[in-house]
Amino acid sequence: MGYRRMKFSKRVTMAQVAQAANVHVMTVSRALRNSPSLPPETRERIKKIADRLGYRPDAALSQLMTRVRASQFTANETIAWITTGPAADAWRENSASIAFYQGAKAHGEPLGYRLEEFWLDAPGMNGARLGRILRHRGIRGVLVSPLDRVGHPLGLDWEHFAAATCGGYTLTTPDLHRACCHHLHAARTAFQALHRLGYKRVGMAMSEINHRRIAGLWLAGALLEQRELPPARRVPPLVAVRWDAASLLRWYRRHQPDAVISFDKACDWLREAGVDVPGACGFALLDITKPGFASVDEQRQDVGAAALDLVIEQLNLNRRGLPDKPKIVLVECKWREGSTAPGLQSVSVRKGQAGKPAAL
Repeated sequence: MGYRRMKFSKRVTMAQVAQAANVHVMTVSRALRNSPSLPPETRERIKKIADRLGYRPDAALSQLMTRVRASQFTANETIAWITTGPAADAWRENSASIAFYQGAKAHGEPLGYRLEEFWLDAPGMNGARLGRILRHRGIRGVLVSPLDRVGHPLGLDWEHFAAATCGGYTLTTPDLHRACCHHLHAARTAFQALHRLGYKRVGMAMSEINHRRIAGLWLAGALLEQRELPPARRVPPLVAVRWDAASLLRWYRRHQPDAVISFDKACDWLREAGVDVPGACGFALLDITKPGFASVDEQRQDVGAAALDLVIEQLNLNRRGLPDKPKIVLVECKWREGSTAPGLQSVSVRKGQAGKPAAL
């Protein structure tokens, strides 16, 4: 077996594992925490011995030690916020990315973690070079912002980092831990809210690009809601390869929805074409909140905070590299009422009042 057989007490201790493996107890501790300071073969040998002996961590003791360390030590650590795009600040043109960053920053600073931007597409930069820079700086944690395009390759040497991504599914390879809005629930929440307001034929319209960035989950939510309706109330969702006013208006005129779930540009296009929003057609924003608009609030700052927690958890457990079982943390959305979707009954009442002579 490679280790001496001994009689142990009911609970196997770390010291007993060290004795069986003929190493110091601190070596066992580092091995069980996946410390990169030990060779991989040493870590695996000690883990196998611990498993054969039946060693299990004492959860209560581990929790106590975590509290003791927290009371004595405040982290002062930099987390890399990795961005892509044609310019260093191009990611700031995306309101979602800004909110994720702000949420992670606000959550991390009181805990001793600060975000620092690293532009992967800078001239002369690539994943290998960025990885060397991060290691030279002693930066162990990486948070990947939403990428400028789906599938953008990063090329980092992930075994050195505790990493996660946030917002959506633009990072397709590798498969990191991620935090996202619950996009499928967001779509269903919007449909259900508009149905409660009395709208009968609710349609969703989006671009192919946005459809792909969130792995088709908005469309999935729309189709699930449409499935529950009688055929006369179903409006085929629009997923436009060319996202412009012409494609939206063709869809609207063909299907005549009485409420539309889409993006703020779509509301402008409808109004510019003479559609009375909200008189003839209710409107709800799918991905952002905006004053006066009915909308689904994706709680984006909470998504950023949750993504940072995924990185911090790995740092605390001394875990590096790609996860065997990537986790997805979904943050629930909230419905926000607004004047763009007052409800069919409210619209009818206003129209009726407008037709009455003023009281003398």
